[in-house]
Amino acid sequence: MAFLLPVLVATLAAATPMSQFITKQALPSVPEGWSLQGAAPADQQLNLHIRLKEENLDQLQKRVLEISDPDHKDYGKHLTKAEVDAMTAPTKDTVDSVTKWLSSHGVQAGELSSGFLSVSVSVDQAKKMLDADYGVYTHATTGRETVRATSYSLPQSVHSAIQMVQPTTLFSDLGLSDKKNMLPIQNKIETAHQVRADDACSSGDFNTKCLRQNYNINGYTPVKGNTTLGICGFLGEFPDSDSLSNYLSKYDDDIPSDTSFSYQTINGGRSTAGGQGEADLDVQIAVALVYPIETIFYSTGGSPPHGPGGEQNEPYIDWLKYTLALDTPSQTYSISYGDDEPTVPTDYADAVCAQFMKLGARGVSVLTAGGDSGAGGSKSCKNGQIDKFLPSFPASCPWITVVGGTYRHGADEAGFRDGGSGFSNHFAQPDYQSSVVKAYVATLDNSIKSAFNASGRAYPDIAAAYTPYPIFSGNFEGSSGGTSASTPTTASVIALLNDYLVSGGKSPLGFLNPWLYKKGFQGVRDIAKGASNVCSSKVAFPAKKGWDASTGFGVPDFAKLKQLV
Repeated sequence: MAFLLPVLVATLAAATPMSQFITKQALPSVPEGWSLQGAAPADQQLNLHIRLKEENLDQLQKRVLEISDPDHKDYGKHLTKAEVDAMTAPTKDTVDSVTKWLSSHGVQAGELSSGFLSVSVSVDQAKKMLDADYGVYTHATTGRETVRATSYSLPQSVHSAIQMVQPTTLFSDLGLSDKKNMLPIQNKIETAHQVRADDACSSGDFNTKCLRQNYNINGYTPVKGNTTLGICGFLGEFPDSDSLSNYLSKYDDDIPSDTSFSYQTINGGRSTAGGQGEADLDVQIAVALVYPIETIFYSTGGSPPHGPGGEQNEPYIDWLKYTLALDTPSQTYSISYGDDEPTVPTDYADAVCAQFMKLGARGVSVLTAGGDSGAGGSKSCKNGQIDKFLPSFPASCPWITVVGGTYRHGADEAGFRDGGSGFSNHFAQPDYQSSVVKAYVATLDNSIKSAFNASGRAYPDIAAAYTPYPIFSGNFEGSSGGTSASTPTTASVIALLNDYLVSGGKSPLGFLNPWLYKKGFQGVRDIAKGASNVCSSKVAFPAKKGWDASTGFGVPDFAKLKQLV
């Protein structure tokens, strides 16, 4: 299979007899936007995630593709936690060599979880263990500080046993610095359109009654208690139940206004209302669309970067470890956070993507936002001309389903200029999408083909409305959107499909993409107009008949999809 996850990173330097250190990873330079302020305090505490070499990931990959293929005899036969753990667990020799190395530095290894050991060490200890010069770095745009290094090494004795250690070279902040996560909340402008009783979308915004109409969701009543929908929260975001109540009272008065959500905190995640509105946007969409299915907000602490005296954990890994440790995770998850792929070290990207593969093995459907910069923002142009497109992560991971953006509704719906789209420069194009992607690339103007990697994992896979969405913050009603709204909208549709399957005694959909590209696309309404842009105003990927890199296969039609599962 073309996108077999490799063991990264290649050795960059030979060990010397004296140091016996071998470089594991080195950044070519300090990431754009960051500047070194000085050495990190020696007593600064770091919570390190150490990913050990796991076994049989190639076999797991093969199995995930089999159970996700609607034509395979084992379709839907998902694995249990115990089965995934048994297949992929590091060998005893691997664990022993790493724990011995940690012990030599006076560090006690914690419990092994999904191939990871987590340890707390000082900067001084980490420097000795990893031959890493940790510094305090400041971001020019946000002023945020973090403690990071531009390279790290490992002794020869454990170099092959360890695949990643972070935080070291990961400067990414899940898109916070460039505000990629959602559109800023604006004052809601009352529509000049004549609102018609027979058209829930005539107001001009994508309230949940409009979404039900536009994506053919009306007429299905979910069963309470059989499944759950998970909304992932990072960066100190937590939804406000009063804001949700106000939303339901105005836009979904058929649902009791005291309907709320449950939550789980991970690594000291926030449990009181707060943030920039991302959590409110996600929850107000999801709770209304899937009612009475339980919506669970997973609040993960460790906003990166945040320091130098604060938390240094990497929230994706914390959330993934927590979720994979559950015997019964949610059947569907929505993630509205991402960052430019080049800002994410390859060892970290591979570690995260491998955990998404494990969730697919467990029968979990994960949907993530494609981003809000089209195929790349201003960084993709030089002197007013297109240079290189800028893909997003985790959208570039082939083991999750990526959601792009549209605007308008019904027959007028079209690809939106800022809907995230692109081709990975790291992950190879998976076989499940290669034929439709190659056919699409062949239709593109040759002048842009040098700007992206046509053999990389292509996204989005599907799309939904991008903007405008009404959102309540307390009693204030504003307007927002982005693929941060498109994603919980689409994830809600998938959650309804999973409810339909589980309530009928069947397995949930699990990893969606092989099914989507082979069969599910027949239940998606094709979008063949509009385009995603690059550098704000230049067309990057036009929407066309069939799959395209603006809207994927198009937008969901729940009633048609229900007939296909």
